[in-house]
Amino acid sequence: MRLQARRVIAVELPEFLIYALEQRVMEANLGASPNEVSTLSHYNEAELANLITVRDVAELEAAPGFGAAIQHWLDEASN
Repeated sequence: MRLQARRVIAVELPEFLIYALEQRVMEANLGASPNEVSTLSHYNEAELANLITVRDVAELEAAPGFGAAIQHWLDEASN
């Protein structure tokens, strides 16, 4: 299992929720420079990552490479 790899998934959501998420992305992009512009995918990824707690990380680190995958993700986000 390559935990640093990325995979595209399909998510079915009600239209009102998609609209609300798109509005948050538009707000985040107000005044952003071209290299700081966010997408709905970026926003969803960040929100889902916020659901993972420190306790979850401690438990999931039993999977080989989990900690390294988190560090890789954090490094990518800071660039």
